[in-house]
Amino acid sequence: MKKFIFIILLLVGIISFVFIISDKSSDEVRIRILSNSNSEIDKREKQIVKDALEEVLNETDNLNIVVIKEKLVKKLNGKIKNEIKVERVNSYYPAKSFDNKFIPSGSYDTILVTIGSGNGNNFWTLLYPEYYHIEFEEENEIEYRVYIIDIIKKILA
Repeated sequence: MKKFIFIILLLVGIISFVFIISDKSSDEVRIRILSNSNSEIDKREKQIVKDALEEVLNETDNLNIVVIKEKLVKKLNGKIKNEIKVERVNSYYPAKSFDNKFIPSGSYDTILVTIGSGNGNNFWTLLYPEYYHIEFEEENEIEYRVYIIDIIKKILA
């Protein structure tokens, strides 16, 4: 009976731990770019904006949104047909895994760039620290995983 109670308490503890860490925010800043639509032209514009934003962030010492917006608009002058909106928001992101690293779901500080109406697919990445060059696009693929198993694998690794 004591073993049964111990196992139940252990499972409750693990499940509680999972809920506590699975939806936490962090100090990381994410980049999110919403394209005007999913047309090929708008997808190219999204890539142009992404490249220009990366240049701006590499040239900027701080993440002041006013400075970023001014520099981005200047860099994009005449390169895209749609207007852009640049803002700093708090956005929710789903959990993702990449190269055996788990990025938890949660609300994150985000530099959001909306191109035109922003009705196209979403591009996002983490800006700091280690995931800067990992890019995600919205996609229809669904990856089913057991979070507890991922945590156990991480602990055992």
